[in-house]
Order: sequence, then C-alpha cells, then structure tokens
Amino acid sequence: MKFIKGILGFGITLISISAVGQDCNTEMLLQKTGFWKETKGSSLGRKPADLAIEKKVMADLQKMIRSKFPGKGVDVYANSAQNQTMDYMPVNTYVFSMIPLEFYCDGNTIKTVHETSSSFYIGVNTFDSEIYDTAQGDRALAEGFNVMYQMPFEKDGAYYFKEVEGGIGTVTHAKGRMILITYDGKLPYAYVTKKEFLEKRKKSLAVHKENEAKRLKETLKSIDVEKGFKESEYKNDKDKLEKYMRMDYRPMKERYEKLLADVEKKYTPAFDKLNDALSMPAAELAKPAIVRTDPNDYLSYLFIDADDPFAMVLIKPNPTYFNKKISKSSPQFFSVRAMYSPESPIGVKTMDDLMAAVDVKALKAMLGK
Repeated sequence: MKFIKGILGFGITLISISAVGQDCNTEMLLQKTGFWKETKGSSLGRKPADLAIEKKVMADLQKMIRSKFPGKGVDVYANSAQNQTMDYMPVNTYVFSMIPLEFYCDGNTIKTVHETSSSFYIGVNTFDSEIYDTAQGDRALAEGFNVMYQMPFEKDGAYYFKEVEGGIGTVTHAKGRMILITYDGKLPYAYVTKKEFLEKRKKSLAVHKENEAKRLKETLKSIDVEKGFKESEYKNDKDKLEKYMRMDYRPMKERYEKLLADVEKKYTPAFDKLNDALSMPAAELAKPAIVRTDPNDYLSYLFIDADDPFAMVLIKPNPTYFNKKISKSSPQFFSVRAMYSPESPIGVKTMDDLMAAVDVKALKAMLGK
C-alpha cells in the first residue's frame, strides 16, 4: 500500500467507560452512540490552491460518511492526511480514514477496545498497488511489472473487489472490502498483456543468466587468487601444498567450472518455454497476464486464472487516464476500503454501515472537479 499513508498515523488515547443498570449485551452496545474525534495530518508543502481543493474534498468525504453513518457501538477516530507526491506521479494523493473502536461488555460496564482490526478509508488518487511507477527492486527482474492480487468486476459504474482475508496492525484475522470509483469505463492502471510479460521475462531471464555466469567466474577467479596465496605460504612445504591442491583447490575449481559450464543447460528449458508461449495466437497473447511461479521450475511462470489463490495480476501505469489540464489535487479516482473482524458483530455492523454510507454517484460526480 505504497501511497496510502496516515491511516493509522494518529494517536488513540481516549477510552470511554460507562456503567449500565442492566445486563450488558451486544444489542445494548449497538444502541449506544460513540464520539467522533478528528485529527489532521501535515499539508506536506502543498501549493495553497491545491491544499484548498484537498481540504474541501476531505471535508466533503467526511460529511458524506457522517450524514449516513449512525455511529452506533463504536468510538470513531477520523483522520485527514496528505501523502508525499513524487515527481513521476501525475496527481497528488490524500486520504480520509477512520478507526472505529468497538464497545464491549465487561460485566455490566461498557468499555472500548484498545485495538481493533477495523479500519475504513476513502483514498483520493490512491490505490493498494503501485500504479504510478514501473516495477522496482526484485520485482523488476521477477514478474517485471507491479502486481495486484485480484481483478475487480464492474457494477453500477464502479469496480468492486471480492472480499478477502487480511489484517491490519497486530491483528491478522480480518476481512477486507474494496471499491474503485473511476471515470466511466476506465481504470487508472493498465493490464499487462501476456505478450508484454513474455518479452519482458525473456530479457529478465537473460540478465539472471548473465549475472549467474558472472558470479561463477568471479568465484573461480577468487579460488585462483587463494591458490596463489597458498603457493606462497607453502613454498617450503610441498606436502601441505599438495594436500591443499588435492583437498581444496582442485575440488572447488572443478565444482565451479562445472556449474559455469552448466549455466546454458540450466536456463535453456526456461527460454524454450517462453519461446513456445510467444508462438500462441495473437488473440491469446493480447489477454491480460495473470501469473504465478511454476512450483516445478523456479525460473518459470505459469499463466493462470484470476481466481487462483496464487494469482498475480500484472499491471502498469496508465498515464492516458489522467487529465493533466486540471489541478494535481483534483480527484481523478477514489478507492474505498473497509477492514473488519468477522468474529465481531459490532465490527461487521460497523463496516456494513460505513460501506452503505458510501455514495458512489456522489463520488463519481466529484471526479475531475
């Protein structure tokens, strides 16, 4: 979640406690209205005109949620925060987020939990996966592109993701829901085609092959350097030198020479698989690349369906999506995400209420403004 900062970046210090004159239960907790406490993050040096837009958008988001969210059974800590914008990003990113702390019964006393798996945010121009830059680090030489782990389905003008299990903070057992609100029929990222992946993978595999050969040559060189030191050390002791040559130098030299000679053989099957895949019909090569590592060959990948639990949907930046003639702070898409514990009746009800408070039509009307 590279761009979504500040979601947990504010203190949770107030704990409400109240006694009741009857048996405390979940129904009673859901009748009690908690407080709403708001904090704000740094403006991060935004231009005054951009900052004014962002403040208004976040105020509108908060007003939308507060007008429909009953706030029963929880104390709410809300936060509005800007994220750092990089030079390669066509927009500014910022987030309205909430942590709802559930009430619970301690005997006949109503208390508030100290931590929760529940969280809610509406991100402006932000997304869980990296969509503004190309793959970096290890991923650049692995899949070659950034990834997301499921494909959304379009419904009523928005893109919905299937509910998934995940976690937040120290709580790992949670479920998550996400909605993406975009310009009609468009996405702020692009899917990588199978052909693009295969061609990129060939280049990456060639780099891996070259790097492995280079490492083996450097190891052989170091073995010979060590041999020179030993020859100098044992110049007056032929027995020790002979033992070193027999027990250390020759076995190591032979081992790494064989590994170097076998590099071509090691990588050939993976290259053959890529070339075979590139001979698929053009229509097949034009489909989105959804991959997983081949469990039987760590140098290769398999094309799979999006429903596979190991699926990686490859994505890349889509600069044509963004209107560059408007302020960088103008909303060009929204991502809505809710996390909650399925074991908490209040957590489930809270997330249902929050998602019901999201007005997709209102959010779409804010795009490009």
